[in-house]
Amino acid sequence: MLPTMPSVHLSNAVAARAGTLLLCGWLSAIAAGSAGAAAATAGEGTLRAAVDRAAQLDPAVLALEARMQEVDAMRLAAGAAFPGSPTVGASVRRDRPDRDTGRNEVEFEVGFPLWLPGQRTLRQRVAGDEGTEREAAAADARLQVAGRVREALWLVAFARLDQSAARTRLATIDRLVADVERRVSAGVLARSDLLLVRAEATGARSLLVEADARVAQAMQGWRALADEVALPQSWSEAQAAVDGDGRAGGHPSLRAAQRQVELARARLRLATEVTREPPELGLQQRSERDIAGADYRHSVRVALRIPLATEARNQPRIATASTELVRAEAALRQLQLRLEAERARAAVELEAARTQQSIAQDRLRDAEEHLALVRRAFDLGEQPLAAALRALALVDDARTGLDRQRAARERAVARINQAEGVLP
Repeated sequence: MLPTMPSVHLSNAVAARAGTLLLCGWLSAIAAGSAGAAAATAGEGTLRAAVDRAAQLDPAVLALEARMQEVDAMRLAAGAAFPGSPTVGASVRRDRPDRDTGRNEVEFEVGFPLWLPGQRTLRQRVAGDEGTEREAAAADARLQVAGRVREALWLVAFARLDQSAARTRLATIDRLVADVERRVSAGVLARSDLLLVRAEATGARSLLVEADARVAQAMQGWRALADEVALPQSWSEAQAAVDGDGRAGGHPSLRAAQRQVELARARLRLATEVTREPPELGLQQRSERDIAGADYRHSVRVALRIPLATEARNQPRIATASTELVRAEAALRQLQLRLEAERARAAVELEAARTQQSIAQDRLRDAEEHLALVRRAFDLGEQPLAAALRALALVDDARTGLDRQRAARERAVARINQAEGVLP
């Protein structure tokens, strides 16, 4: 008989449950921020602020924002008075190049490129499509940043869950080691029991070292993404309510792909309808004399140069624009299929997480009941210490599994929002 074991196991169970309450409280703190994340209110310590910070460092987002200056320049060029730059020329003709004593002729010429019928409208349309495509691409790039932020934060969350579980497990085993040492000293338990529980403590300590390393690695990944150590106060999200019809049209990635198709069509239309270079209007003023001392004769010449349409010029441009349109349309179709697959995967993951959470709750209930039975049997001397350790490990594993499934359900919600194109 071990008269004092019930109190020992009771204290161990209380300590383990206290660790679980800490973990549950941590997850509850995450869940408490769902409304704020769903409302997407910007501010320090929120998921949106984390995405904003990461977006400020993302090369794709920065490049797209910088390329908006190109769009402004294209719009300016499309609305200019001329399709190109005017030209200025001058020439001098003499029969005596070394001195001004004979025939002399001076010409000044200005050339102005002219818009072809409909060319300016087409270029303005292309410039407008360029702008909408860049804006859609920037929103898509920001969504990709949000996806990386979400995954990085949940990687930290799972690593911290494992770390907290490992600490709780080690604290429980350490208390059990101290109790067994006292019982071995009193001659109640054999030294083999002490060696067994010490081995359990060593294993628990090793698991804690591994968990600490995973937390450090996850934090380094987060720091590389956002260039900061502080984590958001909450990154749990509420599942966004998106209807089936408006979901696809509102997805940033899909919008970006659709804008690319529209831009490719506009470029193809420009290449097909504008089949020649702009004509040029030239104005020339000539002043000439036949001999030195004679009065200059002045004349004005107006010239019009019209480039001809040739296949050597047009076919490469049309072929390039057609290829770009085919690529954009194929990319759009592939993206539609990929988004549907991502939504389906996220929905399956969420349903599985909910089912697994229910199973984990049943498992924890059974494990706690089993521990209570083994504890009573151990108190009566009917079960060895190894059985009590196994029962305690089962409870710890079940409790950790339940905590992980709760976190998995929260992560699945975040992945559904990501698949639906919902920004924090």
